[in-house]
Amino acid sequence: MWFELENASFFVIIKLESVKKLFIIIIILSFNFTSFGQKKEKEIDEIFKEWNHKDHPGGVVSILKKGKTLFSKAYGLADIKHAAPHKLESVFNIASVSKQFTAMGIILLHIDGQLSIDDDIRKFLPELHEFETPISLRHLLHHTSGLRSTPELFGLAGWRDGDPITTEDDWRYLLKQTNLNFKPNSQFMYSNSGYILLAKIIERVSGKHFHAWMKEEIFIPLELNQTFVDETNSNAGQNVATPYLEMGEGQFAVGENTSLDIGASNIYTTASDLSKWMENFRDPADGWKDAFEMLLTMDVLDDGQSNNYGFGVVVDDFFGNNRIQHTGGVPGFLSFAMYYPDDELTIVLLTNFVSFSVNDKLSKLTQLYLKNKTRKSSKKESVKTIAFDVEEAQKWIGDYWNINENYPRNIYLDQDTLWYLRDNGMKSPLFRIGLDEYLMGGIAAVVKVKFANNGKNDMQVFDRDRPVQSFIAFDNVPVTIEEQKEYAGNYYSPELETNYIISFQNSELVGYHIRHGEFPIAILKKDVTDWSGFAIVTYERDEQDEIIGFYASINRVKKVWFAKRKD
Repeated sequence: MWFELENASFFVIIKLESVKKLFIIIIILSFNFTSFGQKKEKEIDEIFKEWNHKDHPGGVVSILKKGKTLFSKAYGLADIKHAAPHKLESVFNIASVSKQFTAMGIILLHIDGQLSIDDDIRKFLPELHEFETPISLRHLLHHTSGLRSTPELFGLAGWRDGDPITTEDDWRYLLKQTNLNFKPNSQFMYSNSGYILLAKIIERVSGKHFHAWMKEEIFIPLELNQTFVDETNSNAGQNVATPYLEMGEGQFAVGENTSLDIGASNIYTTASDLSKWMENFRDPADGWKDAFEMLLTMDVLDDGQSNNYGFGVVVDDFFGNNRIQHTGGVPGFLSFAMYYPDDELTIVLLTNFVSFSVNDKLSKLTQLYLKNKTRKSSKKESVKTIAFDVEEAQKWIGDYWNINENYPRNIYLDQDTLWYLRDNGMKSPLFRIGLDEYLMGGIAAVVKVKFANNGKNDMQVFDRDRPVQSFIAFDNVPVTIEEQKEYAGNYYSPELETNYIISFQNSELVGYHIRHGEFPIAILKKDVTDWSGFAIVTYERDEQDEIIGFYASINRVKKVWFAKRKD
């Protein structure tokens, strides 16, 4: 049996039996797609099943492929006390994911000609100290400014966990910085301080408060209708989830965000709004193409080393899959915003539950949609060894100190083999590949150790997956009681406006701060001490070998000077 379909200019004749087969094929394909979607949903539900347990916080998952929603679902409770479940419209503090929005603000002002990302920041913030090498907006965007970061800066100044830190607090301490962690663009070091200053620059240039300007210029134009800035924690009643910290099995405490500043954090949004934002990396809204491309700006450090932190986003890969991403965390909130350009895949995960398990859940979720593209190279780097020279090797025997990360290494000779000994007791043989260069054995990676042939026995360790590690030779002899007593005194930092008292009690060094109280001090080596894992302190001496002060370093705050008081 036949029938005809008439078009204005031609006829199409289709056999009815073929039409029946076509309908059957469509039904089968439709069933398969539905089955595929149901299978994925069950797999995702399995990943997040514990969030649906009684009295358990949770979050919202959003997945888009080529602009179409593949999956969107809420799990667990937004508020345990009131047994309020999460909704797709639940609002979360996205913490450091906020940085890309601040970066976008700077980009819009750059495109509009109101500033340049290569401007000296003192053009807009002249109150800041004038450093030898000017800091540009580009440096702030890339985390290469060298500025000391909050909140670590406040910890060294004596602030305790739970003390609220406002933008004005940040500003007062940043005004007092007269030294940097490093020369601008010589290193990468994540710094909240840089993005706090970027927000202040936006306010100075626009003449408007950061909250209002971001809403008018970014949130409203991009139809991010549930997105706002709030550093006051006063957002109850706006679908904002209650933040929780896990205190034990099935026990949760309300988290309190004490970093009450703008620019680096404290943008609130929904999974839907954040997904819409991330989709602009795939298909930018009208007039926004150049701006979103500029967020991906990649620059190198002064030594040519790459820096994969663009403007507020990280450009990296996940199991070989190219990725644009950022994560964020404040007490009680974790946020993950991921876009995979090769697969046109957007994944957003927001939760009001801080736990190490969340990263694992995100990894399992992502692997449901992406293949492992990591390929192990069949070719290993070919390194030719040369004959071992005992006389040459004896030059390098000794103790070495990592000058940036403050830990020791020992090089010793045993049975015609040069050994690299770590402070945890693990060791690796060193195979000679040059006059003063050795290959580290017993490990999968290609790690080279090079000694300075200058009589000082300095050492560098080269690992392509890490920055170069620099060591200096030192005499690893025990510090005497009399030498330890020299460390005692009252030390003051004009940068932090605080002081620490070091005393020698019962044959041990003890530190004291008015807010931190007493804490034990361990000797790492002569003139280097460890403040119970809180800070590493390096003492400085004058020409008469008298101690005149010390430099204190913690995480993202390096070498803050404390002068020894004579009174």
